[in-house]
Amino acid sequence: MATFVSVSRRPIMGLPFFLSPCEPVSLELRRNQSSYRRTKQRLRVKPDASFGFPSDQTQSHIIYNPPSSSPSVYHTPTKFLPANDARRTLRAETPANTSTVEELPSVFKFEAEKKYHLTPSDITEIRKLRLNDPMTWSRGKLAKRFDCSPLFIAQVCQASPQKKEIQKQVLQAVQSRWGAKRRMAREDRKLRKETWGRDE
Repeated sequence: MATFVSVSRRPIMGLPFFLSPCEPVSLELRRNQSSYRRTKQRLRVKPDASFGFPSDQTQSHIIYNPPSSSPSVYHTPTKFLPANDARRTLRAETPANTSTVEELPSVFKFEAEKKYHLTPSDITEIRKLRLNDPMTWSRGKLAKRFDCSPLFIAQVCQASPQKKEIQKQVLQAVQSRWGAKRRMAREDRKLRKETWGRDE
């Protein structure tokens, strides 16, 4: 009775179960012929028309087709060119494809309509509510009641000294739970903001 033993093509000591757990197993990945054929077929695209030569031109010439990129710092705007510079006439002859500011879309999704409906009596009532009960009548609640922005409420009135003291105590309680890394990060942020004003 004959027994058939299948011999592995790789060395027996190179099989994964013979390696120790600390050694990385390098598995060789081979690409099949079918996947190579599909990739080669998809990459076989025709060149752009701008890279070819015109049919009426027989002599060779330089093709300048740079890739799209950000504006260069070496490109001087027309506004800063001298009056007798030749680049002014060249740019005047070339039609500009850039859009004007009026054609650009708005940065905001919707522009809030400004309202001027509050009377002096309303402002007096806002100050009275904010001073008497600052915990109940916050800037958000006052803005919702009088149909205005919280920024306008902050411009009209300020919180009472008691509310400011409570907010200060809450901030100190939060900061007391900070670790060394967060405290250092906040101090670095404060120093960076101070250097902004000095342009450093």
